[in-house]
This record gives sequence, structure tokens and C-alpha cells, in this order.
Amino acid sequence: MMRTVVVGLLTGIAAAAASNSSSPVTFNKDVLPLLQKNCQVCHRAGEVAPMAFFSYEETRPWAKAIKEAVVTKKMPPWFAGPEFNGHFKNERRLTEQEINTFAEWAESGALEGDKKDKPAPAEFAEGWLMGEPDIVVEMAEDVQIPATGLVDVKSVFVKVNFPKDLWVEAAEVRPGNRAAVHHMKAWVVHPTPPGAEGQTADGAMDRRGGSREILVKYNPGVEPQFFTVGGAAKFVPAGSDIMFETHYTSNGKATTDRSAVGIRLAKAPPQKRFFTSGALTNHSFLIPARDPNWELKTEITIEEPVEIVWIQPHMHYRGKDYEVRAIFPTGETKTLLKVPAFRFDWQQGYEFVKPEPLPVGTRLESIAHFDNSPNNAYNPDPNRDVPYGAESWDEMSVAFFSVITDLDSKPTSLITRRGRRAAVQTPQD
Repeated sequence: MMRTVVVGLLTGIAAAAASNSSSPVTFNKDVLPLLQKNCQVCHRAGEVAPMAFFSYEETRPWAKAIKEAVVTKKMPPWFAGPEFNGHFKNERRLTEQEINTFAEWAESGALEGDKKDKPAPAEFAEGWLMGEPDIVVEMAEDVQIPATGLVDVKSVFVKVNFPKDLWVEAAEVRPGNRAAVHHMKAWVVHPTPPGAEGQTADGAMDRRGGSREILVKYNPGVEPQFFTVGGAAKFVPAGSDIMFETHYTSNGKATTDRSAVGIRLAKAPPQKRFFTSGALTNHSFLIPARDPNWELKTEITIEEPVEIVWIQPHMHYRGKDYEVRAIFPTGETKTLLKVPAFRFDWQQGYEFVKPEPLPVGTRLESIAHFDNSPNNAYNPDPNRDVPYGAESWDEMSVAFFSVITDLDSKPTSLITRRGRRAAVQTPQD
């Protein structure tokens, strides 16, 4: 009821503005420039959105849906709380004037307008969004994906054996089949000296015995990733290989996927090392059946001075909201990110405008809430107690984050989990 009232009020304002306007809002003059700026990066052929918004003919049937999406602020997809306006480089928000322009256009007949008013077409990179890679690593064979049913997470190992140490300035996962790939990580699997114990920087051992590190992630909301902030780059040691860890979804048709990762090499020696971690995670929890607001807190401790530059929360179907705080050695607490309405289908990463220094002894704390009740339309089974698990019918609470640090820092020594806290249940809504 409240949502209907709010939409109605905004629509009324838009209609009033339209009636007082000296000239009607048209697609060519007013709407197309906004689509180019905010929407076409996804709403074009071959990208993640299900429809293209390039021409009037393509866009006109969606006029009412576009109005509702922008008025309710579902689009463009951006989920950080309003108190973080201006904090992130990749922020995508519409101004109230831009929202009203879309609403006026839909309410006043969605006119095309004079073709002479059309701006020049926006130019987008075809293929690799980061630009042409120096190295491409592709899965060796197709992964078979069934037409129906739940698909276990797949790990596909590609023997690369990079012949020399590499510093990487950007990387991008390109799904071979976007309709089937929900999210994916490309790991660098390091060579391990004989007899050495291989551990990741977040404390888990790779199944092949080698240490590993996240190179780049993909999901709707996270595509190419650039590592050059502060003169940094990611390190790939000689002898390393690549492992694709992928969550596939069935879509009614048996299909296949053969994804690839593109790597762009640094043009100059780096000044800092860029490192991405999934260490802010908790595997020891059980979400009670039918609980609408179950809380999970997790802490890790930073053991070397770093600067945090990027955060991406990750949860599954029951994810409700997410917050990340830094608790400094002085006792001061700073909220780095708050996502009041988490979306499983668009798991946005947030890139800081200015890196945030985290001195030694800083604790990173995540606070996640889950809705395991029947009121959650995405909930597969509200009558089930839900444990940690990699599959979407189970749950996860992870804040992937990236830091820049000294070149000689060892990622395995950056973080400890001794501050991790157990789950805490909060009163129900």
C-alpha cells in the first residue's frame, strides 16, 4: 500500500510538471541522452540486461516499466544507502530531475520527437569491456548445464603454468553463456614447493595443495576490475594456473558454457600490490526456519597496514541487508558500507573514491541479516533451518574486499580470524 501511494505521488508531480512544460518530453531530445549515460552499458545486445534501449522502437514498449523502475529507484541498480552518496567511484544514481523526465515521458504518451534532436550514438567497447587483453585463459572444454534442477558449484582447473612473474593492471571474466552463469571467480592457483602447505590468504587450502588468490570476479553488477589505484597491480607468480569457480543456473534448456578470463598486464612496475580477499566470512551458523530478521556478525583483524579500496557483499536468496564497519585500534568505529536492501540477482561491488587506511590492529566487522520467513518471495523453503553452503539454497555471508599494500607484503599474513564472532539472533520484526 505504501509503495502504491509513493509511486502515485511522484507520478502526480511528474504529470503536473509535464502539463506546465513549454514543450513535451520526447525520446530523442530528453530520454535517449539519459539512457546513454545510465542504462545502455547493460541494456544493449550481448550484455546482461534482457532488453536493449538504443532505438525508439526498442524502448517505446517499455516506457511504463521504465517509469516505475526509476521512480521506485530499482533502476539503475545501486543499493548503497543514501548516506553514502558520493563515497563510491562507480555510483550510478539518477537525480530527481532525471527521474521526473522519464516519468513525464511515459505519462505524456512516450513521444519520439524530432529525429534531429537525437544525440550521436554512444560508443561501447565490443567484446572485452576492459579493452583488449594481453592474455586470455579459456576453459579447455564445455561445461554441461542441465535444462532443469539445481546445479552444484563447478570448479574448472586450467593448467597454464605462466612462464614468468606477471603484474596485472586489469582482468575480466567473460562468461561463455551469460544466461547460465550467475556468478564466477577466476582464481590464481600458485605453485607450491614440494612439502609446503598451501593456504589461501583467507585460511583455506586449495584442493590441489597449492595456495590460491582471487584474480577477478564476475556477476551481474561486477564485471571488469581494474587494479591500478595508487599505482598498484595484482601479482601472478610464475608457474601459476587458473581455476574457474562457477555457480550455474538452469533455465529450461540444456546448454553449455565455456568461459574465459582476460588479463591486461601492467605497463610499468607497480608501486603497490592490489589484493582481493574473501576472508570476512563465517561458516558456522544455522538460520532458524521462518525467522524474518536473523543476524550474523563476523570479525577479522588486519595485521599489516593496508588501504581498503573495494567491497562486495555476497549472500544468497535469504540475504536481507549487509553492513561493513572498521573498528580502529583507537576504538573509533566507521561504517564503510551499508546495503539496506540486498539483491541476490545484482551483487554490486563498491569502489571507494578515496582509499580508506586501515592501520595494524583494525578489525573489520560485517553485520548481515537474513529473511528466512514465508514473506521472502525468493525463499526456497521457509520451513528449513539453513546452514552455510556454497549452493544458493543454503546461505553465505561474505564481504569480498580489496586492499592495496606494500609490494613485499605476503597476503597470507595480512589477516587473522581470531576476532571472528559467532552468530547472534536478534528479535523478530
